[in-house]
Amino acid sequence: MKTFRNFVRAALALTLILTLAACSGKQQEESAGTVYDYSPEKPVTVRVGLTGAIYEDIWTPIAEKLKPEGILIETVQFADFSLPNPALNDGDIELNAFQHHAFFDNAVESNGFELAAIGDTYVIAMNIYSSSLSDVSELKDGDKVAIPNDVTNGGRAIKLLESAGILKVDPAAGNNPSKDDITEYLVNIELVEVDAAAVCALLPDVAAAVINGNYALDNGIKPQEEAIFFEKDYADNSYFCLIAARADEADAKAYQRIVEVYQSEETKKVFDELFGGYFVPIWEE
Repeated sequence: MKTFRNFVRAALALTLILTLAACSGKQQEESAGTVYDYSPEKPVTVRVGLTGAIYEDIWTPIAEKLKPEGILIETVQFADFSLPNPALNDGDIELNAFQHHAFFDNAVESNGFELAAIGDTYVIAMNIYSSSLSDVSELKDGDKVAIPNDVTNGGRAIKLLESAGILKVDPAAGNNPSKDDITEYLVNIELVEVDAAAVCALLPDVAAAVINGNYALDNGIKPQEEAIFFEKDYADNSYFCLIAARADEADAKAYQRIVEVYQSEETKKVFDELFGGYFVPIWEE
């Protein structure tokens, strides 16, 4: 009989523990906000995928401004451009902010990602750099030039080399030509294609390199001092950077508020003060 009473007590105690745990879990769930409904009392966490330490300087003041409103931004760094879009599509992060429209459109079309651009941010030039030449006109036959190997950044690099008078591209190739679309080398250079994040490391070993602006800044390269040719003209928004979300959440209240705070005078000041105007805001274009 005593054994039975002890069993009953133990069962009641277990039931009480499970009930308290369930109530606690319910309270935690009720106290958590969503991207559609949040407040200081019911905050929502939004993870933003980035691809470079320099972006932390942009997002930190945005996060500080939004925290009292109930939007808690957590930045997540990825090693290269190929990772943030799959992570966003799979739900590992809520937003990403690292790419331009040309890269985004190609990634969505090629992979079937269900993503949407929810706000433009800035354009950052892709310039030609060299540790041995002072002008792009000094390139000669046989010189090696490093460029990114992905479709959009590689195509952008080839278009830039065309602007610099190094080669000619088939006009039918549009904004993302490949090496196969080069119709003539005005200077018989050798293109060395590597991951965009690795181009900087090759700079001492090649005559010149076409480097994405974020990687140039991450590696301490000063464009005004080290670039031998500058990207200047943009025919459309292909190289305008953006904030992306999953398509079914594109209209979420929290995300729209994040875009609103990003597209502000405060962010313009960050661009000017930290990057010397190298990041150009384009949401007013």
